[in-house]
Amino acid sequence: MDGPWPSSPVKAPRAAALGSGVLIGTASGLVAGAVVLLVLDGPSVPAVTMIVVAGMLGAGHTALFRTVLRRHVWAAGCGLLVGVVVAASMFVLYRSNRVAEVWAAPQDRPGAPQAVGAWDTPDLVVRARPDLVTAYRSGDGAVAWTWAPPGRDTVCAMSSTTHDGLGLIGHASGTKPCAATAALDLREGTTRWAHVDEDPDLFSFEPFARSLALAGDIAIVRHAQGWRGLSAADGRKLWHVDGGEECSPDFVDAVPGSAVAVTHCPSGPQAARTEAWRLDPDTGDVVTRTALPVEENLTRYAVVSADPLALWVGESAARGTRAVLVIDGSGAVRTTIPAETDDYELLVESLGDYGPATFEARPEPAAVVVGGLLIAPGVKPDDRRVASDRNGVSVSYAGRLVAISLEDGARRWISDVDGRTRGITVSEGSLWVLLGRELLRLDPADGRHIRTLTTYDLDHTRPVRLAVHGDRYLVVAEDGTGPTPPVRALRPDFVVF
Repeated sequence: MDGPWPSSPVKAPRAAALGSGVLIGTASGLVAGAVVLLVLDGPSVPAVTMIVVAGMLGAGHTALFRTVLRRHVWAAGCGLLVGVVVAASMFVLYRSNRVAEVWAAPQDRPGAPQAVGAWDTPDLVVRARPDLVTAYRSGDGAVAWTWAPPGRDTVCAMSSTTHDGLGLIGHASGTKPCAATAALDLREGTTRWAHVDEDPDLFSFEPFARSLALAGDIAIVRHAQGWRGLSAADGRKLWHVDGGEECSPDFVDAVPGSAVAVTHCPSGPQAARTEAWRLDPDTGDVVTRTALPVEENLTRYAVVSADPLALWVGESAARGTRAVLVIDGSGAVRTTIPAETDDYELLVESLGDYGPATFEARPEPAAVVVGGLLIAPGVKPDDRRVASDRNGVSVSYAGRLVAISLEDGARRWISDVDGRTRGITVSEGSLWVLLGRELLRLDPADGRHIRTLTTYDLDHTRPVRLAVHGDRYLVVAEDGTGPTPPVRALRPDFVVF
């Protein structure tokens, strides 16, 4: 019997041998890939599926074409090699779109407070809880150092940036004003210098305060009715600027070479006057003053961009201002981008869907600015979808990113994403967005999806801080007692482009 069927001999035996070799090679490659998956991930549906499919292909075609394969060894061998290459390419493509966990920090003890802020440097990930600041080495997740506020104080403020291995931590006891500042050496985890405001009586009694900032070599701290500049190296007093009679210093933020402070005057000859000051951090001189459309003294602010200056203003009143104000070099408001539009709401200050700020002491904004565009998640009330069938109830989320021009406030593009945004950042000109089970890389110019990485069982159900360092993605969670560890490092199994 020369063919697979007695009455139907193979008319093209070499082609049949080649095709069968391809299928058998593919089956062999699938078996090898399944073994690798079992070693890397343990038992999983993809691995079992690959073994079953490989067994069916290999056993069926070997039995069916055994004579043809035996008589045309070279054709079968070539097909076998092609099949192995095809299977290997499929495996690499599958794993290149998968993100694996490189390391994860141990869970916080049950009942531990949520993190209130985080920093990342090329070597460290620093996560701050109210009671403890912990630095993890980004290479292997080992704890480099820990630091606790003195006495029974808790962390109530953090500088938005670090500089030359230094970060600023504000701390206070209970409901007292956030009046003490510690300059934290991020290399050693020690206090380089400390400063305590001598007259904090006019401070607001918010549990968290944006009361300090780091502008390169200058530290700026809130001081009574104004702001004080200190040397970041040793804490020496350099200058002081007064916010005005009966005015409170509500907010400060800075980057090297520039600082923004907000003062609010609730009474007096100019009642309910609120201004944003652009300060020269070297001298404390007020470069520009901008009147803000704000009446409440509990308004939340965030610097979304330093150049151009884009300031988030979030009043809590029903008819209060909730918008991003783009301020030009003369102090004039050039563009106003409201958070509410006719078809969606922009999440600017928080990823928590209308909730409080993510990471209270050092808020993690939901919006980023790149290439002159404000890019933020846009949400709608009907984004949450519930479906019920014989298998039970399933919940899914629709989502989108919206790009608004800082120049004229016009919408440039909308990019749909499959889920809620849980983390967002910009790295090397690309926009990175973490969803529940996906990590997306987008072109910020047009919202085009460049790459989609799947996290599979590494779910992210709550907002996190996302940082990208080369091919490593660092994720810091607020709640370190839940399913997401306090800090984890992710990396694609294969980098193919």
